[in-house]
Amino acid sequence: MVIAVSDSREEEIRYFVNLVAEICLSREFLDLRDELEKVYVKNGIDNALLTAFQDALYAILAQKEGARSGRNQI
Repeated sequence: MVIAVSDSREEEIRYFVNLVAEICLSREFLDLRDELEKVYVKNGIDNALLTAFQDALYAILAQKEGARSGRNQI
């Protein structure tokens, strides 16, 4: 008989994959990405679309993780 053992690393990866998917489909992300794209293109930033995507994702991910960390400290 095989007993499934929970792999905390795998659970963490699944958590972040789900979180990133949730963020990328959110209105907040889409609006921020669009706003950053306009600013970056206007200012001639290299790879403006990719950079806007990365910056929007990072900003919202950091915000959500900050809120999550704050809840864990209470």
